[in-house]
Amino acid sequence: MNRKTVLIACLLWFIGTDEAVSQACNAIEISATMSVGLYGEEIAWSILDLDSAIVAGPFSGYVSGSISTTTVCIEAGCYLLHATDSDGDGWQGAVLMLNESEATSQTVQMEQAAFESFTPVDFGATCGCTNPDAVNFDPSATNDDMGCFVCEETPVYFELSTGTWASELSWLLLDPLGATALSGAELWEDTPWEDNSTYTAWGCVASNCYTMLLLDSYGDGWQGAEISVSVPADSGLALIANGTVPVGDFEFTLSVPLSDGCPVYGCTEPQAWNYQPSANEDDGSCTRQADNVSLIGHWTDTSLPINGLNGRFSDIEGYAKDGREYAIIGSTMGTHIIDISEGAAYEELFFLPAAYSGAVTHRDYHIDGDFLFAVCDQGSSTLQCFDLAGLPNTVTTVYDSDEWVRTAHNVFVDAITKKLYACSMARSGFSSPLLVLDVSDPSAPLELVNLDPWIPGCHDVFVHHDTAWVNGGGVVSVLEVIDEPSLIGLIDEYPFQGGNHSGWWVPEDDLYVFADETHGSPLKVIDTSDLQDMQVLGLLSSETVPEAIAHNLMIRDGLVFVSYYHDGLQVFDISDPANPKKVAYYDTYEPDSHAGYAGAWGVHATLPSGRVLISDVQSGLFVLQPEPENINFCPEQPPMWNGLEITSGGSWSTLVDDQAWEIDIAWAWAAPNATACIDCFGDFDNDGHRTTADLLLLLSDWSCTTGCSTDLNNNGWVDIADVLAFLALFGLPC
Repeated sequence: MNRKTVLIACLLWFIGTDEAVSQACNAIEISATMSVGLYGEEIAWSILDLDSAIVAGPFSGYVSGSISTTTVCIEAGCYLLHATDSDGDGWQGAVLMLNESEATSQTVQMEQAAFESFTPVDFGATCGCTNPDAVNFDPSATNDDMGCFVCEETPVYFELSTGTWASELSWLLLDPLGATALSGAELWEDTPWEDNSTYTAWGCVASNCYTMLLLDSYGDGWQGAEISVSVPADSGLALIANGTVPVGDFEFTLSVPLSDGCPVYGCTEPQAWNYQPSANEDDGSCTRQADNVSLIGHWTDTSLPINGLNGRFSDIEGYAKDGREYAIIGSTMGTHIIDISEGAAYEELFFLPAAYSGAVTHRDYHIDGDFLFAVCDQGSSTLQCFDLAGLPNTVTTVYDSDEWVRTAHNVFVDAITKKLYACSMARSGFSSPLLVLDVSDPSAPLELVNLDPWIPGCHDVFVHHDTAWVNGGGVVSVLEVIDEPSLIGLIDEYPFQGGNHSGWWVPEDDLYVFADETHGSPLKVIDTSDLQDMQVLGLLSSETVPEAIAHNLMIRDGLVFVSYYHDGLQVFDISDPANPKKVAYYDTYEPDSHAGYAGAWGVHATLPSGRVLISDVQSGLFVLQPEPENINFCPEQPPMWNGLEITSGGSWSTLVDDQAWEIDIAWAWAAPNATACIDCFGDFDNDGHRTTADLLLLLSDWSCTTGCSTDLNNNGWVDIADVLAFLALFGLPC
């Protein structure tokens, strides 16, 4: 359908302080403001009518880091915003704001790596389907968007979200005889499909029991892609099937029931992450999300721009003050402070803008006392310092400058010496793998030393009292950073050596644990009692798939908390460093893929409440609570627990049978407690004898689970095991 469009020649450019020249506009005046990130010369855009004819533009010639405004006069109606990038890597953080003179604004971003994109926009109109006979009829629409879908059989809505290697994807909808009723190539003819993109379409098929065959031509799974199938319902759309091709597979089959009585295959276990309530036949696909960890709260912001990892978030920090707790999470735009205190609504208290924003992949943070230090390793950034002491009411900017640091990959502050370490930093005319600043006065940092001569590189660093553990260049370098720095230790050969990434030192235990950001490389536990001869004691792995990849870690109370990318939070007990054990986990990333870098990025595990914070690249903030079973026991009377004799305090774990999952991690935290000791074991009435009277007291406590004085084996309840323990003592004098 042709549409007459009035475009008055008033495309007026102004940049910076240039004045705009006004011309009369008898239609709708649109102010189009482009905020450019990187590579502005690659960007262009046009406004098309619904017949794909250009009615405004193309506009190009942008300068990186600039802001420019174009005024367009256009007739009311429905249009497409055609965004292009000559290099095919998307707009790199650029944002186009379309503001009507008396209406709300519309935002357009070319977030994914592509040469072009088309975004529906409307000016002075409510666009939608105006055909009452269409499945997607919109009674509020004033202008037809040419998207009406009329189906005389069964209408079906398909949505495909691609990840990487989308060119390998295809799918077929098959009837019970195996004939193709519909395919992805029919719905979305523009194949191969683009990476990190979303495709939607309506299809029309006869009522039947279908199967959907998902195919991957390379045989390594759909790499983060997922398809969903829905049908119209009273409240919109009802999901009837969704899935992906698992890692390492060529294909996967979904049941698509479009008729009564169809078998619906899926996960029927209610505790599973992928539980499908509509399934009536279990297909063996149930996936467990967590063990010994509960989700306390979650926060995200889907309005933020997306970066090159197809996500919005990066590092995480935690802060506690006056009985309240806060999460600090980095995003593509800056820093977000979320109140996560008991009873809080998980709302953003403060947003701290960054000097550089847009398609930012990484921000890093470190808190020293009440001061939050922030860096970014992209664009025209700065070193920032904020005073958090005024939370929840105020946050004060103490320092924000590129004088010493413009970009840095990571930051760490030695709490004892007040020295700030900036990894892989740069500023105008200078760069260093590791620069040290004096931040004893956070408002006025001073440069101390450039550690370039002592290390091959720096990706991350952990520092305690002038001893710096530097990850970089494929090795761990240990430096003493005093007046004249010196190399005092080196780990340059070890199993599964890869991209040496991050680590954490526990000096009182002579242990250092570090991660290689390399697929398939486990974490290493190091004996640091002799810095000249450091040895690998043990290895830690999520044990999910061979290509799993760890990222960041923290250690608390003999437990290692790891943000393990696609496997979420993983918790390990290293009380026996030569025999570390996984004791808990919580997966924050649902797709069954371990390709690239997605999922859990940062971890913070030192809040007073014991809560653990995870920043997920795609999904934002997760507030998690590890939940070991608590055992208070008498040191002289070691209890039995799941076949283990509890002889000391700390973490205990073992594998046990589980009805739903076959195997479960039983995890307990034991604490010696003299008050738990019984002067005469089994003499409950304290008469100096173990008699029938004591047995009756025990039986009266049967099934007790709280404060049970007759719980002889300290397993948390009174049962037959306690009766048997008593009978073994019956009649014996105290």
